Amino acid sequence: MSENKLKIDVNDLIIGMYVCELDIPWLDSPFLFQGFPLNCEDEIEEVKKICEYVYVDPVQTETSVRPNLIPLANSYRQRIAQAAGGDDKHKTVATRYDYREHLQLARKIYNNTRVYVSKTHKNVRDVKPIDITTAKSLVHNLAENILVNPNALMWLTHLKARHEYTLTHSINVCILALIFGRHLELHHTELELLGLGALLHDIGKLRIPPEILDKPGKFTDEEYEIMKTHPVEGYNILKDDMGMPRESLEVVLHHHERINGKGYPDALKNDQITRLIKLASIVDVYDAITSDRCYHDGMSPYKALQNIYSWTSDHFAKEYVEGFMSCMGIYPVGTIVMLNDGQTAIVIATTAKTKLRPMVMLVKDSKGVFYKQRKIYNLSSQKWNNSNDRLEISGVIEPKESDIKVSKILEQESLAPQQGTTENIEKLTGLLE
Repeated sequence: MSENKLKIDVNDLIIGMYVCELDIPWLDSPFLFQGFPLNCEDEIEEVKKICEYVYVDPVQTETSVRPNLIPLANSYRQRIAQAAGGDDKHKTVATRYDYREHLQLARKIYNNTRVYVSKTHKNVRDVKPIDITTAKSLVHNLAENILVNPNALMWLTHLKARHEYTLTHSINVCILALIFGRHLELHHTELELLGLGALLHDIGKLRIPPEILDKPGKFTDEEYEIMKTHPVEGYNILKDDMGMPRESLEVVLHHHERINGKGYPDALKNDQITRLIKLASIVDVYDAITSDRCYHDGMSPYKALQNIYSWTSDHFAKEYVEGFMSCMGIYPVGTIVMLNDGQTAIVIATTAKTKLRPMVMLVKDSKGVFYKQRKIYNLSSQKWNNSNDRLEISGVIEPKESDIKVSKILEQESLAPQQGTTENIEKLTGLLE
């Protein structure tokens, strides 16, 4: 995709233009692919039915049509500027987010949170105060971004490495908790209380000796008892800060409680465990078992959901586990899947209506060769119904059984698009809304 894409009014579209982005999520469109040429008037009319503007790639547009692009883009820009104080329709068009801006904004917020968590960990080790005010601000920004675009931050939770587990786990649990809370329609105040507790839930681990925290093998009974002190250590670190809400502090102290009373530190049962704690405990386990850690390889999101469901009767409240599974979908974002034609893909976006047929990024061809230019397919498009080559997900691939590194691909895909050309890897940033 070219970095010089141009925004064009749908009423100005011409046969031969190459549409590289829409003004709506691709999952809500009838189109099969990310990017397509306009070959006839019927295709232009189809775009007009659902969009008010699109982005056109000059590089892939037919040569004879290219001279029209800049004048049309300038004309559209001028009309929007003139209509800035006019009717509501034009105001809506003028304030819509660009898809690329969505992912880049999410990555910026993620990176800011990462810097904060890293600094906070250092402060705990150095016995310095923790900045709760900044934590609240970051959680607020994450929550606001999730309201607009949950798929982008869900995708970013796969930016993790084995040696950074403690750091990235805190961020991921916060993001997942906010996404889950949003799905359950928590009030924004309660949502941010949940997010703050989730972000700081493992802060007590910084008081655990490194030789135990990073031990590559199984804990001894004595080591496990030491490890189990981290919720109380976290509580003690935060309890005297007047800015730390009680509800968030409870998440820190009790995120390892289980409904059968066999959790820790207080062996709480059922209704003794608050709703926020129940939500946080589920996403804490989910991220833990999908992450590569010093003593085990992470499993697929798909298998993780299966395991969590199997543990429901002893560990988690059934209604919240079912809610989490509904929130994540059948194939959660980041799942590596095999398609029915032998190609391998990664799930990059899904909605409540597209659980079985999400948006996927093709990574390998049917012979197992990595694509140099990755393609995005909308499996929920109705056009597949009229195709003899209908693509479907035929199975899930466990990360340890594949040479596909989701975190590395995500790192490439979330880079700023300055070097975008038709030879470069196609950016997914316009698809994560």
